[in-house]
Amino acid sequence: MNKYKLFFTFLKISALTLGGGYAMVPIIEKEIIKKNVIQKDDFDILFSKAQSAPGPIAINTAFMVGMKLSGVFLGLFYVLAVFIPPFLAISLIASLIKRYADLTYVQYFLEGIRVGISVILINFLFGLIKKFRYLEFLFLLIGFLLIHLVKISSIYTLLIVTFLYFIFTLKRKNDS
Repeated sequence: MNKYKLFFTFLKISALTLGGGYAMVPIIEKEIIKKNVIQKDDFDILFSKAQSAPGPIAINTAFMVGMKLSGVFLGLFYVLAVFIPPFLAISLIASLIKRYADLTYVQYFLEGIRVGISVILINFLFGLIKKFRYLEFLFLLIGFLLIHLVKISSIYTLLIVTFLYFIFTLKRKNDS
């Protein structure tokens, strides 16, 4: 099989699989082995490398397969195939939400998302407290307060807190 045709295999899997990266990996494995692109043992090694790298597992797996076949360029090409469908879906949903933001049910939906994000942040806060990572806890708390007390958008809050964290850690390194 032409290794560039595998791009469309990754694109199809990404577009049609529900459940995130771990749901995609067995399908990727089956397709790649069925098409005799990579042997099962080699795929297992690539998958273990993908798991150990930071980032989404489906993207890491696509990158590792591309790297194995032909290097960095092909790895990035396969990453693009995995990235495009969710990017387009999120863009479509965002445009619909923007268009219908004044509707009551859309506002309820967005408020539900706000509550869900808050629960995730609280859970993460407790995890940080257990590990005594006070600096991360402080910036997460700032983010939580900006979202709930100041009512700043989650995206802007993420940007603000990331910028503050970057400046603080950069200053700390320079002082050391």
